[in-house]
Amino acid sequence: MSKLENAVPGYKHLIVEPYTPNIGALIHDLDLAKIQDEAVRAELRKALGEYQVLFFRRQQLTPEQQIDVARVFGDPDKTKAFFPRHDSVQSIELIETKPVGHRYGTDQWHADITFSANPPTGTVLYSHIIPAAGGDTLWSSGTAVYDSLPRALQLYLEELEAVHSFEHSGWPNYFAQLENGEEIYRKARADNLPVVHPVVQTHPVTGKKIVYVNPNFTDRIKGLSRQQSDALLTFLFAQFLRPEFQARLRWEANTVAIWDNRATVHYATADYGNQHRLLHRVTFGEDRAF
Repeated sequence: MSKLENAVPGYKHLIVEPYTPNIGALIHDLDLAKIQDEAVRAELRKALGEYQVLFFRRQQLTPEQQIDVARVFGDPDKTKAFFPRHDSVQSIELIETKPVGHRYGTDQWHADITFSANPPTGTVLYSHIIPAAGGDTLWSSGTAVYDSLPRALQLYLEELEAVHSFEHSGWPNYFAQLENGEEIYRKARADNLPVVHPVVQTHPVTGKKIVYVNPNFTDRIKGLSRQQSDALLTFLFAQFLRPEFQARLRWEANTVAIWDNRATVHYATADYGNQHRLLHRVTFGEDRAF
């Protein structure tokens, strides 16, 4: 294992380089296909809690090995979205944009599947086909957003709850383009009724407070008028746009990003025209996210 001048102390088995001061880390010289040692796996969990999103370059993973990476952090068979699945490994979702075809509308800030009562706790995303330019993914820290707010506002938000709904997102438009789309939409709506989550969550591993709202799925704040709710959500959403709270990844083929879905929101830029883009996604979770 090589040394790195700006690697952080406290890790015996990983070389961890902070990606930005507030979020993200690059993990150097680690083959994710060979992480059977529990000491390595424990440090990976520690790093994810500390940095919220981890990046790994030059990986070669089979679908089964990607599933094993997800198992380091949680159960890969928990909540899934509506993406197509891998032919042989159903826990892997295919995030694919072809030169001619549908785009999924992930180019807005969101945490994955917060329209579920028990959203996934994280994601392992592995790149296969990447545009020559464009298609970056950005993450923003809900912990950093909370910490930046005045104490009085923090206390006020901690008393509030928000309604999350898949109908607030772009999924209904996606269903409309499918054969039997109306039938699929009706079933999805029946299976995914709106849910309520606290506006501020406490991370069960780190103990840190998180602003837990996102534009893609958060519809309104309970107990406020629509005007008041929209104004407050607009303010909160804007805090995630602060560059100092973000990490932006320029993908290369065979890059892996692993993020904490509880502590972050993310945004997939759709600036690559008709270029082909394919990533394999595994969400992982627990019996209770919080």
